[in-house]
Amino acid sequence: MQIRHDEGGHMSATAGRVIRRADPDLPYAAVLARDGGEPTEHGFATMREAEAFIKRNTPLPARALSDLYDQPAES
Repeated sequence: MQIRHDEGGHMSATAGRVIRRADPDLPYAAVLARDGGEPTEHGFATMREAEAFIKRNTPLPARALSDLYDQPAES
């Protein structure tokens, strides 16, 4: 797994997760999964920073509306 400290990816990741590791300086890591590539690991001092990094570098899930909104209007 590659350890990186810069963002660089900018929405090229498909998913992310936070892990705890033994490093006292950067105890949390955001692990980003990429299509067709090795996952990357980015160290952070807090879990909140790792979560924010994942949010910035992964796409938002598609919004799903209820079927109630997909009906023709009544006249």
